[in-house]
Amino acid sequence: MNVKIEKISGCKKKLVFTLPEENFIEALDVVFAEKVQKIEVKGFRKGKLPREVYNKRFGEESLYEDAINEVVNNAYREALEKHKIDAVGQPELDVDFESVGKGKKMKFSIQVEVWPEVELGQYTGLEIEKKPVQVSEEDINKYIEQKRQSKAELEVVEDGVLENGYTAVFDFEGFVDGVAFEGGKSENYSLEIGSHQFIPGFEEQMVGMKPEENKDIEVTFPENYQAENLKGKKAVFKIHLHEMKKRILPELNDEFIKDLEVENIATVKEYQSYVKDLLTKERTEDSERKFADDALNKAIENATLEVPHALVEEEINRQVSQMENQAKTYQLPLETLLQYYGIADLEQYKKTIEPGAIMSVKQRAVFLKIAEAEKMKVTAKDYNDEFEEVAKEINKPVEEVKNLYTKELIAPYIKMRKVIDLIKDSAVEK
Repeated sequence: MNVKIEKISGCKKKLVFTLPEENFIEALDVVFAEKVQKIEVKGFRKGKLPREVYNKRFGEESLYEDAINEVVNNAYREALEKHKIDAVGQPELDVDFESVGKGKKMKFSIQVEVWPEVELGQYTGLEIEKKPVQVSEEDINKYIEQKRQSKAELEVVEDGVLENGYTAVFDFEGFVDGVAFEGGKSENYSLEIGSHQFIPGFEEQMVGMKPEENKDIEVTFPENYQAENLKGKKAVFKIHLHEMKKRILPELNDEFIKDLEVENIATVKEYQSYVKDLLTKERTEDSERKFADDALNKAIENATLEVPHALVEEEINRQVSQMENQAKTYQLPLETLLQYYGIADLEQYKKTIEPGAIMSVKQRAVFLKIAEAEKMKVTAKDYNDEFEEVAKEINKPVEEVKNLYTKELIAPYIKMRKVIDLIKDSAVEK
């Protein structure tokens, strides 16, 4: 077999094959032996039809397509193994059909994406800015105010008009071109005015209404509204306001703090100190996490590589599969779940996750190259720790996990975590 390997790019190669004529003849024999087992011809037992009878009845050319596949698959598999080509995705085949047949040297070429070539840049000792941790008195007060809001009670307002911040209890029904539309009607609906839960213009036009008042509100649905039949459409909502309520916040005193039931905290002053420590801890963790993430991203940015489309598609399909499983768990159609997240359809979802998928592929390629450069080994302890961790995650015995996942499968993930630790631990604050 003569195969010439051409480098098209950092993640794509072309294999040009020229095969001796016996390869095609042998393939014809293999294909005939398989096909003759499946056909029945009167006068011959199944599987015993002579080759010359088959050729006269069906024509030897009827074997050519399968024979071509046999030749191509064998040659391609042998070339990948011999030349240690790490192919990804589906290859693109181009056969010179003029070269197909007995007494001819069969010629064809295959283009295939391969695991990307990575040229590493600096990945240890990276200088990274660290976000300073600060907690102001305003931050503390804001946190406590949110607690007060969460403990607020709603009180009916008898007099006055509906204001921003009030909760309206009302009936509504929506019409487009005078016709009521599905999902546009509700009774005794509670809505905090100014929360922007409804489409633009709806809540604003309710301000100033009085209890038991009726009002028609005219709005236009946004162009990106999830329901296709309502996008950009003008609508009229008929409103009947039953009552309005306002939030009554609890006083900030020691009794309120005791009601929060925070261990060893009984006074406002103690709670303020507790909140400061809590926010400091959270922001310190956020700062450390961002510092580590920035270091990892910098190591990837410093590397040079071309990302194979096949690996990106593989990552996108993996995430789509996860979303489909989530939809099944909720017993919802996939499109409905996507719309719940504000995504119109599957194609939009794929476009949304594509940048993250590209970054994920880059990370894997760069980190595994670093592991190779650092000559990282995976020890027996590493494997056992990983099996135990997976067992906890999927709630299965360790021995069962060992049967589900081979060492070859989990070794790259262990190496990538070692690389992550190396990059993070060696990074320095700028």
